Amino acid sequence: DAIITIDAMGCQKDIAAKIIEKQADYALMVKGNQKRLKQDIVSTFKEVTTVSHDKKYDLGHGRIEIRTCEITEDISCIEDKQAWKGLKSVIKISAERTDKQSGKYSKEIRYYISSLCGKAGHFNEIIRSHWRIENNLHWVLDVVFKEDQSLKKKGHSALNFNIINKMALSLIDQDTSNKKSKIVKRQSAALDDK
Repeated sequence: DAIITIDAMGCQKDIAAKIIEKQADYALMVKGNQKRLKQDIVSTFKEVTTVSHDKKYDLGHGRIEIRTCEITEDISCIEDKQAWKGLKSVIKISAERTDKQSGKYSKEIRYYISSLCGKAGHFNEIIRSHWRIENNLHWVLDVVFKEDQSLKKKGHSALNFNIINKMALSLIDQDTSNKKSKIVKRQSAALDDK
């Protein structure tokens, strides 16, 4: 009964199939790694008129953001639709951002496939929640482990340390014996031989 959201790297046919086999649903980001699928989705939003719309406004973090979600269950333009197990809808998210201080404007369009049907407002929340989790984890790893300042670049060292940091963060989160901050818990663990 879970909804699995994965960025473009996880937009793979076998991953979609495994999610459906485990009786969950998916919302997978589509980018250049699935070039034909992305072209089909872009064509879908040009051709199809049965589209549900939702617009959300966010005024936090020193910027004005407008996220417009469009969804359609008409997947007739998707050439390889049978290969995507459970595919029922395609989603287009347009994110417009204006920095309040500088006035700098940017617009990004992202596309998704999903095994769910529903209203655009629901999908806008599902996809926004994915980025909320992603951004929060990045912030914690930067604050607690100072990953952004890391000089590890050789081979796979940056990825290896990121995995170790996430494991350590998981252990820190499991420690409910005190109410110390994650930084203090990490320092305490480093000083304790046990």
